[in-house]
Amino acid sequence: MPSALVVTFAQSTVLNAISNLLAQLIDQRKNTTPFTLNTLALLQFVTYGILIVPINFYWQRALETRYPGFPSRAEFSNFLRFWRSLCSFSAFRSFFSSAISTEATPSVSDDTTGLPRHREKEKQQETRWAPRAQRSGLHSFVMKILFDLTVAGAMNIVLFVVLINFLKGESLGKVWELVLVDFRPIMIARLKYRPVVSTLMYTVIPVDRRVVFGSACGVIWGVYLSLYAVV
Repeated sequence: MPSALVVTFAQSTVLNAISNLLAQLIDQRKNTTPFTLNTLALLQFVTYGILIVPINFYWQRALETRYPGFPSRAEFSNFLRFWRSLCSFSAFRSFFSSAISTEATPSVSDDTTGLPRHREKEKQQETRWAPRAQRSGLHSFVMKILFDLTVAGAMNIVLFVVLINFLKGESLGKVWELVLVDFRPIMIARLKYRPVVSTLMYTVIPVDRRVVFGSACGVIWGVYLSLYAVV
């Protein structure tokens, strides 16, 4: 039985080929010219896709190892309610009122604990050095989203510009110049669609299926990249 990486290779390659073919159809239809397959552009884009599959495959595994788990339905609902409440004035008012009431509440003396003072200090030290509770699935979800939109986004854009232009035979100086020129517009375009894909990816998709899922959702994104690369 083929490994998860081999399956990901095969499925992502097919999806990248489909997106490049669609891009060629769109580009040539826009120019009102009869369709002619640009085999070189197809091979370049498929090769680029093959090169980045293992990088993204192991990146997703490392991310899941560092931040394991999924948010529960209750955690996700609470997260959405939290962000909605931040947008309302009543949330800020209740926050400040609770802070004021806390300050006004007299502190409880150590004698009310019923423990000798030296035992109370030992208990505080035990609490301080006790192992932290395992992070919630919501925390893992938020961290994976942040890393996907920032680190992974920047990494994939730079790899796209570098690899696709090296495959075209551009010099190192020219490739670096293109990275500086193309990074910002591609990143802006990525941020317009990626949050939805990332939300689905880190809530319901198993870790070994995320690269393929990203490729499937990214067929339109692949069309965009193919057109950006001037197929």
